[in-house]
Order: sequence, then C-alpha cells, then structure tokens
Amino acid sequence: MGGHGYSGWWGAMGGPKHRGMVTYQLSPYEMKTNAHLISKGTHNFFRRTSSQLGYILPGVFLFWAVTHFGKKRH
Repeated sequence: MGGHGYSGWWGAMGGPKHRGMVTYQLSPYEMKTNAHLISKGTHNFFRRTSSQLGYILPGVFLFWAVTHFGKKRH
C-alpha cells in the first residue's frame, strides 16, 4: 500500500503521456473586459436586477416582518 519509490518531480512523473489535450489562450490585447461598460452595462444591470426582484423581495419582506414582529413583541 505504501509508496513505490520516487516517481519524479511535478511535470515529469514518468506516467503515460497525455494525448489529445488541446489548450487555448487569449491574448491580453484581444480581451476587452470593460468594452461598453458605461453604455450597455448600466442598462444591463437594471434589466437583470429587475428580473430577479420577484425572487429576492419575498425573502427580504419575510426577514423584515419577522424582525419587526420580534422587536415589537420583546
């Protein structure tokens, strides 16, 4: 069960070679992380937030009602 001896350092473990592994890389000059941030970002933020209000507000209201009831009672 124990070790079978030294198997090499990281990257040279002596095991079977990987075949068919493809890696991709994007140049930092091609990435536009902040493109259209102001023009489209604010509209997109409000659109996404308003679409989630139906899921968020019931929990917020329930939390507020329980704490309000608890503070009023005790």
